[in-house]
Amino acid sequence: MSRTADRLIALAAEGRLYPSVIVSGGTPVERRNYAFEIGRALLCERVPEERPCGECRHCQRVDADRYASEARAKEKSEKRRRKAGSEGDVGVRQSHPDFMLLERPPGARDIGVDMVRPMVRSAQMSPFEARGQVYVIAEAETLNPFGANVLLKTLEEPVGSTPRHFLLLTHSAQELLPTLRSRSQTVYLGGQRAVADSEQIAELVAHWRLLPGDDGLALWISGLADRLIDVGGKELSDVRDRQSWTRIATAVTEAARALDDRGDRAAALALANDLLDAHRLRERYIQPRRIIEGLAARRLRRDRPETGFESSVNVLMGPP
Repeated sequence: MSRTADRLIALAAEGRLYPSVIVSGGTPVERRNYAFEIGRALLCERVPEERPCGECRHCQRVDADRYASEARAKEKSEKRRRKAGSEGDVGVRQSHPDFMLLERPPGARDIGVDMVRPMVRSAQMSPFEARGQVYVIAEAETLNPFGANVLLKTLEEPVGSTPRHFLLLTHSAQELLPTLRSRSQTVYLGGQRAVADSEQIAELVAHWRLLPGDDGLALWISGLADRLIDVGGKELSDVRDRQSWTRIATAVTEAARALDDRGDRAAALALANDLLDAHRLRERYIQPRRIIEGLAARRLRRDRPETGFESSVNVLMGPP
């Protein structure tokens, strides 16, 4: 954990933490555990120097293992309720009345406005037991625009003077709305640099050197997409998973260094950057193959008329 991350826990214990914090980097488990640690520091009933104590009633109830256990029980209850035709606050986990965890339900594409509203309603009331309230949103990058805007309104117009904190967990802060980022403090937990397999890079270089003229370009791009999908791994089945795209971009960057032609190197590096910055495409759940093919065509067909998916990419993201 970085020194900044440690400092934020100290600020939380002192009651001086910024109302909205984006927790990025690390693994999902590391981000979640860090959020619970922040939550304990914010709600602990001891004096600031002793927070979080881990022993008071608030610290014991704001516990990741306890939430996981209760989440499994609640999931079973929600399944029974759905079969009966009634609705519940799907995705919301709460074993402490002043600490709420919102997670994307299994199978859901995103976190919608109906999942955010229970959190917003709670944030308009006074705390039940603790001196403040803490709201955690896991996979905050999956907030759809409507849910994100409801949350944004709450950040812009807080109700009352209650200490109220929102923790937005995400692998990359850049995938959140700029308006959310501008109203939040960001802490990076760190992470490991993506490493591409040497054999896969060699295959990419060999394939790139076979770049044909106009007639065979579409087939060549399809072959390139196959190789990049292999680099991405099984996680690429979830188009929102950034780690897969980071691996792909790393492999393209490494391959670019081995290319002989200066123009090819420039195109490969531009493609790597596009792949990292394609979250607007991923937010729309466009299939990985179509994203890769569209971005590759955009970079490699610059002097040719736009066709097919390349045109739709330029409409969404603008020309290269």
